Amino acid sequence: MTSIYDNIILNETGEWISTNELIRRVMKARFLDLGVRGSRKYILQAIHDLESANYLDSRHVKHTIEYERNDKADSELNFLSIMKVFEMNQKVELDEIKRLDTITKTNNKLTEDGKELLDHVQDQVDRSYMVIVRMNYQSHLKIITQRTANKRTTQLHDHIDKIMKVLTNKYDNDSIKDYFQNHVKKLEFKI
Repeated sequence: MTSIYDNIILNETGEWISTNELIRRVMKARFLDLGVRGSRKYILQAIHDLESANYLDSRHVKHTIEYERNDKADSELNFLSIMKVFEMNQKVELDEIKRLDTITKTNNKLTEDGKELLDHVQDQVDRSYMVIVRMNYQSHLKIITQRTANKRTTQLHDHIDKIMKVLTNKYDNDSIKDYFQNHVKKLEFKI
C-alpha cells in the first residue's frame, strides 16, 4: 500500500541517510506539513515498501542501515513487468466490480466491500502516480528521455482511466467522487 510518507522519504534520500535520521526528518516534515507527528512503525513500513519496490537502495554501515533514493531508470523489460502487475491487480478489481451490485448502503455510505474495492483502486492509482512522478523526475535528470517518460505516462494514465470508467459506469458517481476527493495525495519530488 502506498504510504502518506513516501513523498517525504523520497525527498530526504537524495544522499545516503541512516534509518534513524530518515525517520526523524520524516516525522519533522510530517509535523510541519500537517501539524501531526508521524508513526515510527508506519514510517519504517513505508521505507521497507519503497525498498522492496526498488525506489530505495540500502547498505549496512557498521551497525546501521542507510538508504538512498534509487534514481536508475527502469529498463523497458522492468517497466513491462510493472505494467503486468498493475494489470493483474486491475483484473482483480474488475472481477470485484462485476461481483458487487452496489458499493453503497441506502444512506449513501460505502459498504464494507465497496470501501475495500475503492481502497484497492486508490492504492493502485497512488502506485501509478508514484511511477509517473519518478519517470518525470528521471527525465528531468536526463536518465531517460522525455519521449520514453511520455510514452510510459500515457500507458499508466490509460490504465487508470480504464478502471475509473468502469467504476463510474456501474456505481453512483457522487459516492466515488466523494471517496476519491477525500483520499487524494500530492506526489512530487523536490529537485
